[in-house]
Order: sequence, then C-alpha cells, then structure tokens
Amino acid sequence: MVPPPRDSDDAPARSGNSNRSGSPPARRDGSHRKRRGHRVGQHGGQRTSSIGLTCIGGGDFEFVHPRQVKDVDLDYHEGLEIREAGDPEGARDALRFALGACHDNLWIHVALGKIALDDFRDPALARGHFGYAVEVAERALPRGFRGRLPPERPSNRPFFEAIAGLAQCYDALGRSSDAIKVRALGRQLSGKAGQDHP
Repeated sequence: MVPPPRDSDDAPARSGNSNRSGSPPARRDGSHRKRRGHRVGQHGGQRTSSIGLTCIGGGDFEFVHPRQVKDVDLDYHEGLEIREAGDPEGARDALRFALGACHDNLWIHVALGKIALDDFRDPALARGHFGYAVEVAERALPRGFRGRLPPERPSNRPFFEAIAGLAQCYDALGRSSDAIKVRALGRQLSGKAGQDHP
C-alpha cells in the first residue's frame, strides 16, 4: 500500500480536531455505523466531499486530500506495522483510532478493508470500507466528469485500490455483476477503458 502523500500543503481544510495522543489504546470497541451500499458510477458531485480535485494538465486530474490525512500519518503507519507484525486485530484498533481524527482518509479505509477481507474473511465489512472510500472520492468528481485520474499518482492510488478491493468483495459475496460494474468504473476513470484491469 502506498502511504499518503506528504507534500500536498494545498489540501482543503476540514473542521474538526485531530486529538492525536501517542499510540492508540490496546483494545477499543470501534464499531462502524451501517452504511448504504455503494452505487456504482454515481459520481457527479451531488453532495460535497472533503476531498478535492485538481487538474494536472492534459485532461488528467488528481485528488486533493484533507489536511487531517497528514495529522494521522504516524498512526496510519503504526497500524500497518502492527498488521505486518502479525496482529491484525491490534492493527484494526490502531487504524480505527486514526480514523476518528480523519474519517475521510482513503488510505485508512483501504487498510481496514484489506484487514477485514484478508485477515478476518469478512467481505461484507470490507465492502463497507472500500465502498465508502470509492463513494467519498466519487463525490469530488463534477457531474459529467470526462477527465482521467492516473492511477500511478500517489493521491489517486488509494481510490483505485478501493475499487479493486470493492470488486473483490462483490466477487466473494457472489455479486459478479456489481464487480464487473466497479471494475468498469475503474477502467473508465483511469483512461484504460479497453483493458481488463483498472
């Protein structure tokens, strides 16, 4: 997984307090409220997003993430290290703690989705994280968006990781038509509409 970009000082600010305090508690009951299922291809800026969009030239765009992404960078990386050390439950707790300070952090939602899918074999929970990440990023796109989001740009990468994870969840849940739609959305937005993978 690619870490959040550290050099984007022009990200739009959001209200809220990061309240970071060293390392997260060992065991926190960080349950998520239920979300509506992701509706594929519903981008169009109907609701505002904490994530922005900037043109980088030639019809290419990249996402601009909230400032709080930087505020929880250490907590995010700590969560990844805990998982790598073989403690997915501890990693989940650390990442949920970080999510409390920056709820629209795509990197954290992707990491939590991967933990739910790969470590806990829970595609329904993973779908919630991946789907939320896709949805909040899609809300940054204007209605009728025809630009390209290069997947190799660090700011765009978690969006495409979320798309891949969401499609994998749909496959695991036996919803192959939804998986096909999600992958098609990834190909369309990456400018690779004629290829098999986003």
